[in-house]
Parts: sequence; C-alpha cells; structure tokens
Amino acid sequence: MKIALAGVGDVGLCLAIEFCKSEDEVVVLTSSIKPVLEHLDAEIRLTDYSVDDLKQKLDDCDAVVSALSGPNEFYISAHSNILEVCSQSRRCKHFIPSEWNINLDDFPDQPMFSSATHEVVRNKLRSQHGVKWTMICHGWFMEYVLPGAKNPLREIGLAWAMNHSTKTFDVYADGLQKVTLTSTADTARAVLAILRDSIDNCADLSPVTLLAGQTLTYRELFQLIKSRDPAWKSNPVTFSEVLGDIFEGLKGNDPGVAVHQMRILGFTNANHNPKGKALEWGTGVLQGLRATTVEEFLDQAEAGKCK
Repeated sequence: MKIALAGVGDVGLCLAIEFCKSEDEVVVLTSSIKPVLEHLDAEIRLTDYSVDDLKQKLDDCDAVVSALSGPNEFYISAHSNILEVCSQSRRCKHFIPSEWNINLDDFPDQPMFSSATHEVVRNKLRSQHGVKWTMICHGWFMEYVLPGAKNPLREIGLAWAMNHSTKTFDVYADGLQKVTLTSTADTARAVLAILRDSIDNCADLSPVTLLAGQTLTYRELFQLIKSRDPAWKSNPVTFSEVLGDIFEGLKGNDPGVAVHQMRILGFTNANHNPKGKALEWGTGVLQGLRATTVEEFLDQAEAGKCK
C-alpha cells in the first residue's frame, strides 16, 4: 500500500514513525518542513490542503490517514477537502479522519469542545458512498502514563489523571470507571492492518472501529502505578468540582476550559472500549498482532525503548 499521513504533530509523528517500519510506502503531508521529518523513511510533500493541491499530492496514494487537529475552521476545511479529493480519485478511496481517543460508538458528544466541529465532518462522510472510511477509537494513548521526558505527546495538564511532576493521580468519584489504554505504535499497526484488509480484500469498514490495548479502572491503574513507585498519591476529584471549573471557565471565556471538559471523561466510560465491541488482537483483521500491556510499556520505557 501507499499511505498518506496528513499532519505530523505529536500524534502524527508517532504514527508516521511506526508506519515507516512497515513494508508500505509512506507519504507525509505537511504544511511546513519540520526538522523531525528528516529522519523519517517517508516522502515529504508540502501542501496547503486545498482541493487543487491535494489532487496532485494524493494522486498515487491508496489511503489517507489524518492526524490533523484544530483550529475548528481548518479541521473542517482540511478534512472536507481530503474527502472531496478522495471522492474524485480513481485510486485513493480510503480515508481515516482525525478522531482518535473517545469511544464514539457510545459517546459521540464527547469531548464537549470538539464534538460539534467533528460532527460536521462525520456527516459529510456519512452522506457519501464512494470513499470507505472509519473513525479509529483507542481510548487514551498509553504514552500518557509516562513522565514528560519520555512521553512524545504534548503535555495536557489536568486533562489526564496523572500529574508526573507532583506524582498525584486524580481518582474520579469512586474510581471504578474504566479506561482503555493503547500505545501509539499498536494503534498505528492496527490502522495499517485495517486498511490493508479493506484495500486487498475489498472489505467494508465500520463507521467506528474500536481498539483496546489494556482496560483498567482508574483505581486499578493508580494501584499499578503506585506499586512501581510508592511516592504516588491519589487525589479524589468530585463531579461538582469539575462542573464548577467548567462553569467558571465558560463564564470568563477561558480557552483553558477545554481541559476541564476533558476531565468529565473520567466520570464516564467514554474512554472505555468494551471487550466484544473492540477488534480482537491476534485474530481476524488483527491477525499476527498483539497489544502491549501497561506493565510491558512501562518496562520498555525504563529500558529506554520508549521516547
């Protein structure tokens, strides 16, 4: 396959690194040249994400995977233009939009700050039939269990339960809500397998594809982390506390309110991909693949195998 990856922010770069380990040809679409791209075994193509430009950049590709994020207007226009080009293309007929994270099967309205924007793109995808597409949902990226120096993804503060600088773990309510953690590498390998199956076997794609590396309750994750480093302390967080922070943020037009809106996920199962709904590792589409557990991931990080 020849895969185009649109956007090489933190998530995009992690996906690109893993894509380049495969036997597939990789094209990276980016609006500007970045030093980190010099070490990728991929063809770098500059684009302004307009329809006319994308027609040239995607002409020889089989599929597009997007890791593009906001601002909102750009997210909508870039994804709409990619979809339009794929609909006109004779070859590039597979598209994975930039969704990631949330179990969109059960929680399509989360997170609050982006659901409306993403729904615009989703409706465009649903209203056409010439391009095969799926939204990949993996829970949280496992990289967030790592401290900043080893985590290749951007710092998101209170949006994630673990504060590595203070070794404080937020436990939402009773801590029994489940969270699914999947590494970026496992996610990338699964994406390639899903696309390869659809392209080679003309298999249909479900609108939502759930992946599940390892699922734990927040309380179980805290105990796992604490068992490896007793310095970690739990910090009980109440729903009313988070709602109050959201209210104050909205009242003051604080852009940082998005962080508190993300905290709502901890009181729900929005980042839980249930067994039976998620693809099963080692069989079917994911034949030959296995998921990394949190313990294995932490061991790899300690051995210097994770960034």
